[in-house]
Amino acid sequence: MAIVKEERIGNQRLILGDCLKVMPLLGRFDAVVTDPPYGVGLVQKTSRYATGDAVKAYADDEESIIPLVVAAVEQAVQMAKRVIVTPGVRLLTFYPRPVSIGTIFSPGAGGRDSWGFGCNNPILYYGKCPYLATGKGSRPNSFASNAANPYSEGRVDGHPCPKPLAWMEWLVARASPFEGETILDPFMGSGTTLVACQRMGRHGTGVELDEEYWRIACERVHKAWQQPDLLIPETRQAPVQEGFDL
Repeated sequence: MAIVKEERIGNQRLILGDCLKVMPLLGRFDAVVTDPPYGVGLVQKTSRYATGDAVKAYADDEESIIPLVVAAVEQAVQMAKRVIVTPGVRLLTFYPRPVSIGTIFSPGAGGRDSWGFGCNNPILYYGKCPYLATGKGSRPNSFASNAANPYSEGRVDGHPCPKPLAWMEWLVARASPFEGETILDPFMGSGTTLVACQRMGRHGTGVELDEEYWRIACERVHKAWQQPDLLIPETRQAPVQEGFDL
């Protein structure tokens, strides 16, 4: 069974299951916005689905992650008009060739590597820019984060590496100019993309393999749904001032 569990909260659909098995069942979307696992060894665990019958062991290493993310992005490009992926630096060269590349520049983000602090989070773009395609003009393909430590700012109990909500709101706005559009996140994690969708009036679908993360995502989206006063008006959905072109 591809879809093990699902919840519908507000305009969001949260699915527990393997994204490669679930995605062919979902139809088409206006956009895909996703932050896949990076293959850096953060997660070594066993996930037991609610049925108790299927036990899925997986590791956050390159051998396991590369075939998964490549196949998921290839499927996503077939399912959506535009796709935005934040792949991390480690596996960047393994992804299908994008139409454009941007970055989230965050001086406080970085782990260290052999060249110093890593301050850039790559953004891969597939498909046509929705703003240019609809005559809304050009928008930046990159932006600068003001967070002193974005990973602490985005911290969610129970998940090792959630993205800050402000980052995912910018990416959703970049992929989707119009309220009511449909967004897919095949690597939902703790649900930040769907929280952004709920706040911004988009119809989101998220798929997550791990039941613990799926439950966390359900709780976070439910909280966002209960606070309609936080919905962002149309005039704020296309960030221009806070971005920059490289």
